[in-house]
Amino acid sequence: MKRFFVEHIGEKEKIVLMTGRELHHLRDVLRLKKSDKVILFDGKGREFIGIIEAVSKDEARIVIEKKFDASNKESRFEITLAQGIARGEKMDIIIQKATELGVSRIIPFVASRVVPKLSGGEYIAKKTKRWQRIALEAAKQCRRDVVPQIEESMSFAEVLSRYSHGAEKYIKIIPWEGEEKNKLKDILNVEDSSGCVVLIGPEGGFSGDEVVEAKKAGFLPVTLGPRILRTETAAISIVAIIQYELGDIGK
Repeated sequence: MKRFFVEHIGEKEKIVLMTGRELHHLRDVLRLKKSDKVILFDGKGREFIGIIEAVSKDEARIVIEKKFDASNKESRFEITLAQGIARGEKMDIIIQKATELGVSRIIPFVASRVVPKLSGGEYIAKKTKRWQRIALEAAKQCRRDVVPQIEESMSFAEVLSRYSHGAEKYIKIIPWEGEEKNKLKDILNVEDSSGCVVLIGPEGGFSGDEVVEAKKAGFLPVTLGPRILRTETAAISIVAIIQYELGDIGK
């Protein structure tokens, strides 16, 4: 059965009306018709099996037959990826793959060496909406029922401020090519942590001053090995490692 996202589905709702992009995909791309069965999810951990009652130009009427709590598909470990904004498709790939790997939240941020310059509230809102759509499509593809939140981009200082206090239960790490001693596998070997916040530098990496400020905020620099990784490689690799050690497979 094909899966579709419907944001608002009431607890006792029997009929769901599908419109917009999802209607276009159902009707014009997949050419589904009356009596076809579909899977709906609300992006918050609930999944529904429904049957198409009618399809028109403006909407599809879907009768809910069964509801599931799909939270067991989510990682047991909360991962927040704070990502220095990368150019073009690189940022799209990071968001897509991080969603597939099960991150809870992605925070795009601007650091001193970020190449793309975001200016204007309208432009930032447009970018955020696009990235959220990429996360949604990735969630649909990988059969995930919770869509990670893509926050509006902020400054590096704002990210540090958010997690400098009251985040004692989080492992806070900043991969950095200048670090030689702290290995990721050792840092992840901790007890009673409820989640992890990872700072990934942009294409130009972090400056020395930024690493110093991150350390003041409680982030621990770690090495990912002797080779310099591209920002997209670092983001995908570290999320996969954390999930293996503490999330989907570990613990």
